[in-house]
Amino acid sequence: MRIASILGVAVLLAAASSQAQTPQANRAVVTDHARNSVAVVDLLTGEVMQRFETGSPGGLRRGVARGEVSLAQGEAGRVDVVDLGIALEDHGDHADLKLSGPRLVAKVAEGPKPSHVLAGDGRLASFFDGDGSVVVTGADSIRRLNAGTAHHGLAYPFRGSAGAMLMLSHAEANGARPGGVVVLDAEGKQVARRDDCPRLHGEAISNRVIAVGCADGVLLLDTRKGEFRKLAYPEGTALDRMVRTLIGGSDFHLFAADFGPDAVTVLDPDAGRFAVVELPARRVAYTLDPGRSQTMFVLTEDGSLHRIDTLKAEIAATVKLVEPYSMDGGWALARPRLSAAGGLVAVTDPAQGRLLVLDAATLAVQREVAMGGAPFNVMAVAGSGEQH
Repeated sequence: MRIASILGVAVLLAAASSQAQTPQANRAVVTDHARNSVAVVDLLTGEVMQRFETGSPGGLRRGVARGEVSLAQGEAGRVDVVDLGIALEDHGDHADLKLSGPRLVAKVAEGPKPSHVLAGDGRLASFFDGDGSVVVTGADSIRRLNAGTAHHGLAYPFRGSAGAMLMLSHAEANGARPGGVVVLDAEGKQVARRDDCPRLHGEAISNRVIAVGCADGVLLLDTRKGEFRKLAYPEGTALDRMVRTLIGGSDFHLFAADFGPDAVTVLDPDAGRFAVVELPARRVAYTLDPGRSQTMFVLTEDGSLHRIDTLKAEIAATVKLVEPYSMDGGWALARPRLSAAGGLVAVTDPAQGRLLVLDAATLAVQREVAMGGAPFNVMAVAGSGEQH
């Protein structure tokens, strides 16, 4: 009986340990500043799993599915999708993790100067600055629209109470900065419009609220109600400070954003409050893991990486990570970029041709991946679940 009891306990402990150690995958797409290629890296092992040839270097955005990342290649006039091979199959009380090899889906959309590529409602909307056209791709459909003028704009697909919708920027003339947005229904009919978002730039979603950066505040769209509201910046905000990029939390209802050259801000859309965090040097890049949005990561030009508590709006920890990268010299220069997912932070170091993988909680470097060339944009994706 004694032996049977011990064996029974051992079996239970082994089962508990197996359940606690849920399989996880962490992979990232990394572009090169000069070469027409992207690499897929396993962040848990440091293995460069695959390299794909592309039309030109480009910007990365999250795709429709968890394991997909879009690549907007402005010079080549095309949008590709990189499938990292991470998929979750929902079974209600748990999810199954399905892993496969990475693959490139080339030319999902084509047009002059693709810029913002946004996913929502099972659709991918690619905005082309060169002519103001938009290509919306779904599971079994492709639709092309036009914003009316060529400008640096955006198109955000979402699901509203009345069905499939698209939020589209508009500008007064070709080459002008967009000054507002319209909302179109599935037939392309305008159902809402706002003209009070000067110098519109940057967008994100959190808890079904889409936020758009403006020169004088942030425009919010409640996708459930189809209603807009505007939050003005704090009184006394300097003219060179505005939100230009945003990342929305999925576990917390908040937005992290840039705020001028030497600060970031956390927007609480429910309270209508901006919490500004001053940085010790000019900002090079920042990121937020949408699923763990209580923490923001910011790299400054002195080479330091800062972990920011978004709930307290304060710097919680700082480490010296890379050599200094000056923000002088324009945006054509290769500087580090970073992305967070699944408890890891991936940071490119183009001057050293490497990718650094850090523990998000401690900021300790776990591994260094030799990439060669000038690794630039990075997008990390993580998934965990059972495997049978």
